[in-house]
Amino acid sequence: MSERPDAVPEGELTISVGGTTLVATDAVLAQAEMLRNAQVQAGDWQSRVESIRQLDLGGVWTWTPEDPSLTLTWAGVALGQLEERTGDLAASLTDAAERYGWTERAVMHMAVLGSAGLGYDLGRFRALVFLLAAGPAARGALAWRAWNSHHGSPGIDYRFLTSPAAVVLTKLIVTSLDDVAAGALGVPLPIDLLLGDSGLGLVGVSTTAVAVLAAARSRGLFREGPVKVATAGAATSATPPTGVGDLAARIPKAIAGQPQVLIENYGTPENLSWAVYVGGTIDWNAVATTEPWDLTANVTAMAGQNAGSLQAVMQAMHAAGITAGDPVVIAGHSQGGLVATQVAASGAFAVRAVVTFGAPESRVSVPSGVATMTVEHTDDVTTGLGGASMVQSEDRITVRREAFFSAEPPAGEALPAHHLDTYRETALLIDASPEKNLTDFRDTVTGVLGSEPGDAVLWRGIRLPERPTPR
Repeated sequence: MSERPDAVPEGELTISVGGTTLVATDAVLAQAEMLRNAQVQAGDWQSRVESIRQLDLGGVWTWTPEDPSLTLTWAGVALGQLEERTGDLAASLTDAAERYGWTERAVMHMAVLGSAGLGYDLGRFRALVFLLAAGPAARGALAWRAWNSHHGSPGIDYRFLTSPAAVVLTKLIVTSLDDVAAGALGVPLPIDLLLGDSGLGLVGVSTTAVAVLAAARSRGLFREGPVKVATAGAATSATPPTGVGDLAARIPKAIAGQPQVLIENYGTPENLSWAVYVGGTIDWNAVATTEPWDLTANVTAMAGQNAGSLQAVMQAMHAAGITAGDPVVIAGHSQGGLVATQVAASGAFAVRAVVTFGAPESRVSVPSGVATMTVEHTDDVTTGLGGASMVQSEDRITVRREAFFSAEPPAGEALPAHHLDTYRETALLIDASPEKNLTDFRDTVTGVLGSEPGDAVLWRGIRLPERPTPR
């Protein structure tokens, strides 16, 4: 397991509560909650003061400073004013957050609509082949990034990739690829807009990924296959995670030849609970190998199909002894986050909480009642590969932070904001925040996993060689 850093990093968290237009920093939401608590307490004390004043104090008012009835009356008036003022301030902060969220979503919706129209026009002008290649090209760029991140590329400036503008642009390009196809195929524009991301959302990123798979697999690319899993060592002792920082710290790093999944169990044999941690992409080659956490699994998962990494996690969970009724908390980074949400969406396990870091998973529909936290860096372009989702689950909390707002990205690294270590820093900020949505999520995790020690086992998945086609 990875060690957590001792110091809490600096930074500002922005929280979006699913199903509403509430968007604000954690500090603003915490202050609004503090004011609401003060309002309740002021009202409670006002009621107590009035009850005391109504007691028979043995005579009429003397209207002197020493008269307790007069003092209590003044105290009641002051508490009433405090209750009103704190309520007004809390309402103003919440209203400001609602207005900001509404504006943000309206702007994004207009941008999606505009990019859809542009994509449709480009498709009509026969630019289909060029723009359909943008999806695989973006993933190819990430493969190039992965190589350079591990081996270094002196003299190359990647800073343009580590910016909120690059993330928004990526979301719009990915989201509009289906509109390019619709334009090239001659689908009427109103129908395209109705079915696409700006309308019902029946077609979109998944549809594009399916088309990419269909074209690429005939050429030997992105070909999935069966997987098998095995433990990667004996069980070790573990203590339950106490927050989001612990969850992030236990996600396996994406290292070739190393385990990709960690599974912990807590409780008693009659009442087990589980924590599952899923790592990110390891192999960025478009030709499938024995590594299920690869580019093939990325595209397959985006298409909503049975990716090798998803198969491996499901197999490991079954092999570990997780039953359909056992409560589960699952966390993942990058591709592991996408897989984590797909495990929850499958309904095969009783997932109670999901947290993802830097994953293009916002379109995965997690079942109602599953506490979901999506952690994104606004300067991590990988999160943009999921496109611009206009629909949020009621149970989803999205926490955003610009990782390199006040610092220059490291030279020679393509996507430092996507690193698991950088997300672990953000997880510490989440744990340090008093904001109620965040504390409620932490309470859900600790409520599921308890406080008693348990066991931890690492698992490694391997994709089996493709069987030759019978002649």
